[in-house]
Amino acid sequence: MIQCGMAEVDITPVMGSEIPGYFGPRVADGIKDLLYAKSLVLETERGTVALVVIDALSVPRQTVETIRERIAAETGIEPPGVFVSATHTHTGGPVSTGFGCTESPAYLEWVAHKAADSVLLAYRTRKEAKIGFGRGSETDIAFNRRFFMKDGPLRTNPGVGNPLIDKAAGPIDPEVLVMRIDDTSGHPIGVVTNYACHTDTVGGDEFCADYPGELSRLVKRELGEQAVSLFLLGACGNINHIDVSGKHNKGNDHYRWMGRILGAETLKVRDKIIVSESAEAAALSERFTIDLRSPTDEQVSAARRLNETGTDDVRAATYAREIARIADECPTATATVEVQAMRIGEMAIVGLPGEIFVEFGLSIKEKSAFGYTMIDSMCNGTIRAYICTREAFQQGGYEPQMTFRNRFPEETGERLVELADSLLKRLDEGRSRL
Repeated sequence: MIQCGMAEVDITPVMGSEIPGYFGPRVADGIKDLLYAKSLVLETERGTVALVVIDALSVPRQTVETIRERIAAETGIEPPGVFVSATHTHTGGPVSTGFGCTESPAYLEWVAHKAADSVLLAYRTRKEAKIGFGRGSETDIAFNRRFFMKDGPLRTNPGVGNPLIDKAAGPIDPEVLVMRIDDTSGHPIGVVTNYACHTDTVGGDEFCADYPGELSRLVKRELGEQAVSLFLLGACGNINHIDVSGKHNKGNDHYRWMGRILGAETLKVRDKIIVSESAEAAALSERFTIDLRSPTDEQVSAARRLNETGTDDVRAATYAREIARIADECPTATATVEVQAMRIGEMAIVGLPGEIFVEFGLSIKEKSAFGYTMIDSMCNGTIRAYICTREAFQQGGYEPQMTFRNRFPEETGERLVELADSLLKRLDEGRSRL
């Protein structure tokens, strides 16, 4: 028997709040759509797990721990079984400091309460349910954003129609994974969708949930207002929505167009899923500590010179300030990162920190023994940072560029994949003993 509940709680900040995610400061002067904390609680005879997804650029570690502690205290669901992740919308509330934005402790405290509330609502309204899984594909809305150039080094986002583009430097992950949740009468409780593409299609100074918000609107329109659409962001550190050929760029409404396409694929896959009243749930979690990169003496000297002389290049000036800040505040540092793995029936979910490159997600999926494997990035409260392949460090581009937050070393991705593989193997072994 399965019991499931889903809930969503409004977390839209007040007007005038800062919006993180870009190189300069932004202050909210409007609301395109509301921001939410959404949750799924799934209880089986062998275990109970919860997914929490927050419409935010990132979720700090302390906020994650606060959410988990309250959930454990009021429901008994232990922290390894609680995934807390961000949609990574670049038009969300003040959850992060850097690049001209300062986090709001008051907002983060409020979000922690609201996110935990969403889990408690889901837990207290859970009912007997049927679930199932399916997959689709969408190749026209996500693109590798790193390109080899005919005239020199690799570039990230070289521009639409740039004649100097040679070819993309890597793949995408077109897989659309869907979990269907109905009550025992066949009425929709909600869906979980997993897809890999940066949620940075909007821009501007208005709060917006980006394309997952439009996906949710389509789901509600088709399945009813009670249906909750939970979106898990796949491995997309080097994937975004920009089609350099110019064929699929829709201007200010791009996020709506993209959300409708992904929503339509989600609904199509959902309609084909055969649901079952039988599934088992379990979760595992492990952490490791890693030494972060430090700038060389030459890099620090160059940064200080640029800070003294000044430059009109906004990015160059930003990077120089970041390098100097590292040297002044924490020239050596470590980070503790967490990897989670959850199984729900024949599906696995891997929770990974940071903006991880698509290659790592594809590797985990390829090795997984489960029929369906979702990658849930921006998970577990790790600071916002790119997790690049070794090749990307050699090639250059935006993502490996060192900043105060972006300091993970070359081996990070490989260690995350190794740990994810190990956790999935353990979950699979547990599944075979049922």
